[in-house]
Amino acid sequence: MDILTTTPKRLLLCAAALAFAGAALPQQANAANSATDESCRFEQLSITTDFDMGRLDGCEKTGEHAYRIHLKPENEPINPSPWYAFRVEPTADLKPNQEVWFTLVSHNGPARYQPKISFDKHRWAPVKFATNDNRMSFSVNLKPERPLYIAGQEIIDEEVYRNWLTSLPQNDNQEVFTLGLSTEQRPLRAYQHYAGEGKPWFVMIGRQHPPEVTGAFAFIHFGTTVMLGKSDELVALREQFNILMVPLMNPDGVARGNWRHTSTGVDLNRDWRNLAEPESQHLHAFMQEKEAAGEEVFFALDFHSTHYNIYYTMPADYKLADGRGLEHPQLVKNWLAELSEAIAWEVKEKPGHNPESGVFKQYMADTYARHSVTYEVGDTTDRREIQTTAVEAARTLAQTLLNAKNSAPQ
Repeated sequence: MDILTTTPKRLLLCAAALAFAGAALPQQANAANSATDESCRFEQLSITTDFDMGRLDGCEKTGEHAYRIHLKPENEPINPSPWYAFRVEPTADLKPNQEVWFTLVSHNGPARYQPKISFDKHRWAPVKFATNDNRMSFSVNLKPERPLYIAGQEIIDEEVYRNWLTSLPQNDNQEVFTLGLSTEQRPLRAYQHYAGEGKPWFVMIGRQHPPEVTGAFAFIHFGTTVMLGKSDELVALREQFNILMVPLMNPDGVARGNWRHTSTGVDLNRDWRNLAEPESQHLHAFMQEKEAAGEEVFFALDFHSTHYNIYYTMPADYKLADGRGLEHPQLVKNWLAELSEAIAWEVKEKPGHNPESGVFKQYMADTYARHSVTYEVGDTTDRREIQTTAVEAARTLAQTLLNAKNSAPQ
């Protein structure tokens, strides 16, 4: 038996975060990445991807109860992040508790995401697995006519974000709105907290890269703390700052189950220099409008996932092309020092800059002379640690932003 029968602590909170989705809504078919009936329909089971984030690129039967799944990127070149998510639908002919083996073959780079299973897409458990170069093998026990989801990470799709955003306060100054439409005409849902005219903006974005689910968990916990936290510094943050949250910047890529890119094959976090994609254009237009109205863009966070927890920052002494430095140069150093004191885990920072890179934090520096941080969460980071860190990160950043805003010009 290769299924872990108990859900470890690191996955317990996925159900809590997904609970933001509220009541189940109809699932939108994802024809762009659906496996065909012909390629993935077998005598004892079928394999389907007709849900958002569903993705595979071919199936074949290799033994009596063994199947090979092929994983290919949406286009190349690409940063290898082989994503997969599919539903196994056993027929009535399958024996109860039949062990079935799957081998995932990545056609671009080694496997990155460890397999997890779920019967409802909300509660997930990890599966024991073995890897060999670009192959990952594992088994699951199936029951007749009981579908099972298998994915590299928990499913956090547009439905989860939509329900989470609408669970936040809604009134004349706090609302969910559509920032714009993606290439495939999906809405970029955003949440705006408007503290008042002339007040600075704190901006948070996420999910530029579709499979980066641990960063999505961090965003939800962080954003919830910012908007609902009752500590003095969080209340004061909401009084003195306008806030914009755009948790799903790449809705097309997420719906398609892409490894990294938009529906047009572009890495969105390399587009902030060219601003060629509608998703980046919409956020740019929003911030430009606020700057023109005298409401400065003060600070931004961009949530991602990678192999470990790290904060990518701009150097404190970074100089713009005209020789100016960034406003409040010590802001990020001060924040991360406070966060390091507040949590039990190491806070790793990596400053760096590359004006040609097109990443969001570089765009923030060169366009607004402001700091921005790429908040990266490890793929396998304990889900409780993600929550604890996000809550403390929100609290300590609130105080740091208030200190910077209310300090004398630097």
